Amino acid sequence: MESAQYSDARVPCKICGRSFAPEVLAKHNNVCKKTAASAAKRKPFDSSKQRVIDGELSLKQIKQAQKKELKPPKSHWREKHQDFINAVRNARGVQAAIDSGGPLPPPPPPSINPDYIQCPYCSRRFSPQAADRHINFCKDQQARLPRSKPSPAATAKQNTRLNYQPPKPKAKTSPPAAVPPSSVPAARGGAKAPAPRGRAAPAPGRRF
Repeated sequence: MESAQYSDARVPCKICGRSFAPEVLAKHNNVCKKTAASAAKRKPFDSSKQRVIDGELSLKQIKQAQKKELKPPKSHWREKHQDFINAVRNARGVQAAIDSGGPLPPPPPPSINPDYIQCPYCSRRFSPQAADRHINFCKDQQARLPRSKPSPAATAKQNTRLNYQPPKPKAKTSPPAAVPPSSVPAARGGAKAPAPRGRAAPAPGRRF
């Protein structure tokens, strides 16, 4: 009962809302006013200052990076929609050519993904995550390459290799005509040709 009476006798503070006994509330109000005034003047804590390590990154660079992260990525829905329409039209043209038996239409030109980032060293395009890794790698590779101009012999050799064309196949020659079995070559050394079948050859020195 005493605790209930003591709790009912408490008066809430108009600043922080907590309840105190009447004899304590006057002292608390003075302290609570000073605390609220200092809190209103206090600047919000900037955690980016704590992330600066050995002066490698300045505070200005960190804030600029934070602003870039907050910006939403630019939408390229028009380009993607147009690429989709072109792909559907090309597929319909191919199907119509197959049904009619006519020649196939030429393939559409390659489309460029606007969300990809182009490498300034090799001009290839990558996704944002892959571009961060590739650009640094490609930069190191380009720095290792010799910057001197190639010699004329090396340039001529490269042009020959690029312009090489394989030799054309030779025309097939017709095979030689087959010799008929009836044609028998004449015997060498004065020997007589064999007599036809059904008649014996005459003996030497015998007359008919």
